[in-house]
Amino acid sequence: MFYTEFDLEQPEVVSMAGKFLSARCLILLAAALPGCDQPSSPKQYMLEPIETIQSGDSEKSAREAAPFADALVRFLRGNNRAIGDTFRLRLEFDPGGFAPRIETLADLEALLVIMRDFSEVRIAIEGHTDSAGDAQKNLRLSQRRADWVKHFLVERGVSAERMEAQGYGDTDPLADNGTDKGKRENRRLMIRVLNFDRIPSKLPRR
Repeated sequence: MFYTEFDLEQPEVVSMAGKFLSARCLILLAAALPGCDQPSSPKQYMLEPIETIQSGDSEKSAREAAPFADALVRFLRGNNRAIGDTFRLRLEFDPGGFAPRIETLADLEALLVIMRDFSEVRIAIEGHTDSAGDAQKNLRLSQRRADWVKHFLVERGVSAERMEAQGYGDTDPLADNGTDKGKRENRRLMIRVLNFDRIPSKLPRR
């Protein structure tokens, strides 16, 4: 195996590093937060701090590109959040469809990595729709979308016992369903951490 040494003081190297920071790199950076114990999973995310990268625009760009992964990892590492233990998966669906568009799976792939590395974490996958159409159909659709996410993770090695999938239909809107913007806000899949700090949290029932 051959290795190439890079001079991190060269601007073009730092620029190249910034361009290739992805959701996984973001997880690596967040995992290196001070005062955090490293998980015992075989895949451990730890990088030696690279000050010229971590304090520059490249890290900021990576965090902005993958807010779900950044927020979830920081929460699991002990950082409090004003909005609690729930995180929005940025998945997009065709109208009436239960499988997300393949080009929108980045957050879900990041969740898979996180679930593998934080092997004790349990989550609830919560599906929501807007109020357009029949309420019972919306309920079934939201359940199928939540089930699809769970199945995606199970197929890739995450234990089904660590996850609950629940559809809520249009019963828990965040915004006004009378506007297009409100409907977009209400169509969502949320990830709720159920056992942060090993304190169980009950899944709310409809």
